[in-house]
Amino acid sequence: MMIPLFAILLALAVGLAVAGVVLDRGGAGARALADRLRRVGRTSEPRPSRGIERDVRYSSIPWFDRVLRFFKLGEGLELLLYQAGLSMRAGVLVSLIAALAMGGYVLGIVVFHRLAPSLILLAAFGPLPYVYVRYRKFRRMRAFQEAFPDALDLLVSGLRAGLSFSAALQVVSEESPEPLRSEFAIAVEEQSLGLDLRETLTNLTRRVELLELRFFVTAVLLQRETGGNLAEVLSNSAALIRDRFRVLGDIKTFTAQGKLTAVVLVLLPIGIGLFTYLITPDYFKPMIQSDGGRSALWFAGAMQLFGCYVIYRVVDIRV
Repeated sequence: MMIPLFAILLALAVGLAVAGVVLDRGGAGARALADRLRRVGRTSEPRPSRGIERDVRYSSIPWFDRVLRFFKLGEGLELLLYQAGLSMRAGVLVSLIAALAMGGYVLGIVVFHRLAPSLILLAAFGPLPYVYVRYRKFRRMRAFQEAFPDALDLLVSGLRAGLSFSAALQVVSEESPEPLRSEFAIAVEEQSLGLDLRETLTNLTRRVELLELRFFVTAVLLQRETGGNLAEVLSNSAALIRDRFRVLGDIKTFTAQGKLTAVVLVLLPIGIGLFTYLITPDYFKPMIQSDGGRSALWFAGAMQLFGCYVIYRVVDIRV
């Protein structure tokens, strides 16, 4: 009776996820069509000007959008999805997390017929969409970080050629690779719409969470307030950022052995356990079938994870 109930709940969760994706895409198409119709209406019949409102819904499902707003989850997830370069909404991400978590729970019930493995699979499968989004964000921020010193050199060249800061930013937004191009293009567009330079650069640091970009923004804002040669300041900032990259590379080289040690210490007991089970199953079965053996395995796994965490904390050197 328990398994069909969870299967039904899983189907409902997957249905919600699919519905969220479909409605989100359908809503985007409907908004595009409505925008075209409004433009046609304005050209055929003049009407009073109306303000343009941004669609800030976290989900196309109204009650789901209200839930995300009530728990204050939507804004942070929307920013995370934007930083990862994904076009889905926060509601779709939450639906995928719920669907995979329920799927892991049902898989644990079906395979192991016990609550503890089901909860572990729920905790393992549920965060997978979030982990994927964080990985996409890491890759996008890493690409921005690697191209940023060259963009600063391009900006310095434009300033030394006699361009204004806004015009030099325009050159960077046109000549730099993604994702740096799109981020600087947004900054240029905000400035062209009349936004203050401080607010424009602050928005840039909010969208791109990099320490190097904060160096750049701080240098520009200080130069605007105190005066000085901005090209020289940005040239020194580019040199500082390159030195920081060199130090980070050295640290990664020096700590590679510690990280490899953590991987070996985690995989070695698992490999020995599987090897023992395959060679002499009768010798290893008491560890799986008896309560004391299962408790020992859970305790060993927890201690392995704790040891891996300690090693990574030791080799995690921040610059």
